[in-house]
Amino acid sequence: MSIARYYLWVSGCQMNGSDARRLAELLDASGMTAADRFEDADVAVLYSCSVRQSAEDRVHGQLGHLKSIKARKPEMRLCVTGCMAGADQSELKQRYPFVDLFIAPTEMEQLPTRLLAAADGDAPCVPTSEGHSNRVTVSVGVTVIRGCDKYCSYCIVPYRRGRQQSRKAEEIVAEARGLLSRGAREIVLLGQTVDAWGRDLSPQSSLAALMRELATLPGLYRMRFLTSHPNDFTDDLIEALASIPQLCADVNLPVQAGDDQLLRHMGRPYTVGQYLELIDRIRSSVPQTTLATDVIVGFPGETEQQFQNTLALLRHVEFETVHVAAYSPRPGTAAARKMVDDVPAQDKKRRLQLIEEQQTEIAARKNALLEGSRVEVLVERRSKGKWTGRTRSNRLVFFESELKLRGELVEIEVEGSGSWSLRGRLA
Repeated sequence: MSIARYYLWVSGCQMNGSDARRLAELLDASGMTAADRFEDADVAVLYSCSVRQSAEDRVHGQLGHLKSIKARKPEMRLCVTGCMAGADQSELKQRYPFVDLFIAPTEMEQLPTRLLAAADGDAPCVPTSEGHSNRVTVSVGVTVIRGCDKYCSYCIVPYRRGRQQSRKAEEIVAEARGLLSRGAREIVLLGQTVDAWGRDLSPQSSLAALMRELATLPGLYRMRFLTSHPNDFTDDLIEALASIPQLCADVNLPVQAGDDQLLRHMGRPYTVGQYLELIDRIRSSVPQTTLATDVIVGFPGETEQQFQNTLALLRHVEFETVHVAAYSPRPGTAAARKMVDDVPAQDKKRRLQLIEEQQTEIAARKNALLEGSRVEVLVERRSKGKWTGRTRSNRLVFFESELKLRGELVEIEVEGSGSWSLRGRLA
């Protein structure tokens, strides 16, 4: 079969986006071009997510759509990867026999070779990682660590993505250098527990050391990292936030619950007091730090008082961003095996809405404080006559200008604000 066009469908976390971007570069370098939809592709890859049932449902929906396309176009090669394609693929293979390849996240490095081999009986040569596309966005995610060793009771990731495995520093630096040479200006270091990077390498290293090495690369305007684990957020990382000019003091630090008993049941190895002490240390060292967090409502056994404790913690810390989700059992996890999903759906919905309402008020109030000030914005794209970009604190900013500003750092005078964005004009 002669292959020419590919289509990548990405759901879930930014690591899936990073993996898809790397695959696209390799496929471009092999002579293929991107298609705009499944129907026009010779090769299609679905990057799946299974962190919640709703995420899996979206993937099943896409596969149902693809069944009819594959029937009309049997020569198309179809691959499913990401968290749903974990170690046990037997159920997926039985349910979707028309899929040509299932590749687990732990086998991600094999994907280009196996994909092209499946698409062409002659098994064409796959280019090395130096092959690339010129299609690079201003802000690019780079996966630095795969898998996870935490085994939180609600989380499927360690079972699907495997144990923690850090990429070598030289590989990461080479990838970042290539991206910067092609127009990227911000590198976002990605991992399930990104602050654990380097501890499984020999010799050991640290995320702070990696950041200092990356900071020497020409063309790097900004650097971010996510997602962090409270137990791995060490003092050298706080010092890096304070001392590396390119590193944005923008920290994603999931708490998941504001009650010690819930945290124990979730398998989160810290107390509310320890979490708050870490927040205080970060803010004391780097006062301008903006904070994001993740919260689960309706975890098995969560009482109304325990939920109110979580609500109180969020009100006390006043995060810039709160990602909240209702608990859904993930088959194979400790929570699904040992606990009863006993919080009624209506209570989950109500608790989620209360957190969202509280956070909307907090975000609007904090953003309003920036009106009349000037902020530095890295311009990312133009849409509907307006430029959009982000501040160092990761706030989205809209402004108008006829200048060509993509990839530039500009100063914006903030004229208005909402809960989720700022608007202004070139200063």
